[in-house]
Amino acid sequence: MEDILHVTRRINNSPFLVFAILVYNYNMAKILLLTILLSITSCSEEKRYSASQMWRMAQTKDPNIELIIVTDPTKRILCENYKAKGCIKGSGKRIKVRLVDLIAIEFDTEENAKEAARTYNQYYAKNWFFDDVRGEPVLESFIKEVYDAKNPVESK
Repeated sequence: MEDILHVTRRINNSPFLVFAILVYNYNMAKILLLTILLSITSCSEEKRYSASQMWRMAQTKDPNIELIIVTDPTKRILCENYKAKGCIKGSGKRIKVRLVDLIAIEFDTEENAKEAARTYNQYYAKNWFFDDVRGEPVLESFIKEVYDAKNPVESK
């Protein structure tokens, strides 16, 4: 700050000019910092769907889908039934799509959902794994259209 004051005295500028230069530099620094932060956050795309996002996407495609409330303990979707890393406990859903049940299970990462799909030769989309879909044309077309789901075994 002293350097700026010496320069302004040497060239006979007013203290107002010094203040204006300092304010301008401070604001430019804030703008630059904000731009850097925004560019960093926009580069890291989140590869996840929340359960509510999944539901909204499905309902947009087919308003007649329904979430099946499982009362029979033997029909519950449990992570323990899948030998896959990263399964989120309690996330398993049964959804009726055109009279056919779709099983969807949330995983902690896209990589783990993809690995589960590879292990069971089924489909995944971002952090979700879909079971009992392969060979069922109604479900295959639904998840491909709605979620851009892929089967990593067939994709090779």
